[in-house]
Amino acid sequence: MTTLLVGERERRLYPLDPEKIDYIESDGNYVSIRSANAAYISRDTIKRLADELAPHGFIRIERSLLVNIRAVLYAETIGRGRFAFTLSSGACLQSSSSYREAILRALPLASSLSRRTPH
Repeated sequence: MTTLLVGERERRLYPLDPEKIDYIESDGNYVSIRSANAAYISRDTIKRLADELAPHGFIRIERSLLVNIRAVLYAETIGRGRFAFTLSSGACLQSSSSYREAILRALPLASSLSRRTPH
């Protein structure tokens, strides 16, 4: 069965395909779901969504951020185990060093980044 999220924008509810979502950000008791240049809100938690969306290619890169690895155009190291992700939508997100290992496990380019990054 296909997973669909429901996001609200301008008092309308939209079914959202996880594969078309760029990233999800915590916003108080809600999450902000970003898809292309549109933003939707949903009453949900990053923790629950991280578990549900992991099979769809989402990884937690920061306490309040989930990113769809399919939306990543490129990643750059920014020091001390942190990365900057530029998405195909043009958004740029920075990771926290506490999520470094999970990021390196999930990204196919992880082996080349870890060889160049001093530990």
